[in-house]
Amino acid sequence: MKHTLIAALAATLLACGCSAGQPASVTATQSAGEVKSDELSALLEELEFSGTLLVSKGDDLLLREAVNASPMADAELVTIDTRFPIASMTKSFTAALVLKLVDDGKLGLDQTLAELLPDFDVPYAGEVTLRHLMQNRSGIPHYIDIPGWFDNDVKRGFTDQSFMDTLEKLELKFAPGSDYLYSNVNYYLLALVIDRYSGMDYETYLQTQILGPLGMTATGQLYRDADGIAVDYLKNDDGTYDVIPVVNPALFRGTASMVSAADDLNAWGHAVIDGKIYSDAGAAEAFNAEMPMAWSVSELPVTDDRTVGVTYYNGRLIGYLSLIMLVPEEDGVIVILNNNTVGYENMIGLAATLAAQHFGGED
Repeated sequence: MKHTLIAALAATLLACGCSAGQPASVTATQSAGEVKSDELSALLEELEFSGTLLVSKGDDLLLREAVNASPMADAELVTIDTRFPIASMTKSFTAALVLKLVDDGKLGLDQTLAELLPDFDVPYAGEVTLRHLMQNRSGIPHYIDIPGWFDNDVKRGFTDQSFMDTLEKLELKFAPGSDYLYSNVNYYLLALVIDRYSGMDYETYLQTQILGPLGMTATGQLYRDADGIAVDYLKNDDGTYDVIPVVNPALFRGTASMVSAADDLNAWGHAVIDGKIYSDAGAAEAFNAEMPMAWSVSELPVTDDRTVGVTYYNGRLIGYLSLIMLVPEEDGVIVILNNNTVGYENMIGLAATLAAQHFGGED
């Protein structure tokens, strides 16, 4: 699992950097603090990075940049306020909503699919629990196992009902609870659980419980509110880029469907650190280092002899990548949003560089 690799990966990237071809011309705009590190500037150029960067410590914005590497001659520039699909980072919001319903006594983590979604007609309904879904330990396959998944015409043709019919035909990869398998199906089903038990639909519950109270006005759903999002540049093997739209984004509801901006995600990160999102019981489940729910928990080296605890999550949807990293002992949040396929490992390396620069000193 990714959370067991982050420290070693980040240490390697910090030590040797990473290569992404010839440097591009990088422009930073709307800064709350200039990029002063030669290492960071060089890394952004090596990655041909396009997107936004934000680092905060409490109420202080240490870095707030829009970076444009112009992956194509006519590329649309991003600003610090540009909205990006955050892909699987959506899961962290969905998990928080489910745990809120657990706190309220409306759901139990050991309830089965047979109890939770009685219309979901699968032979394993009595074996898979809410906990299994949230931990990606249900054994239910990922979307890539859906026949024809990579054919856009197949995705475009799905209705809500035909998609559910297709999901019901997927066979388990392993006995529930016995292993780990990352699967969007788990969180798609969790959105349906929220529909059923919150007294409102998933989107409204998200708005009332998280987005509204935190003032996250730039955050919404790709299938409802796609205005003003960054253009998606998918990088080809030869270094060229294609603009690829997201097809039928409603298929990613609850699992990879949200759009947001750096400032909103900074507010989300600090709300998590400040204990405004999870109860003590919910936090114990969400941030269980061995079996977390839509987060990863690890330690990150920030100097040769110092590490900090980090909680993080990432997302990818075609060429869009997102990463949020919380550094609770520093009251720190790092947000990275990208729209030109910079690569997950490189996003981790960039986050590690930012963490070392801003949180590497001791109080």
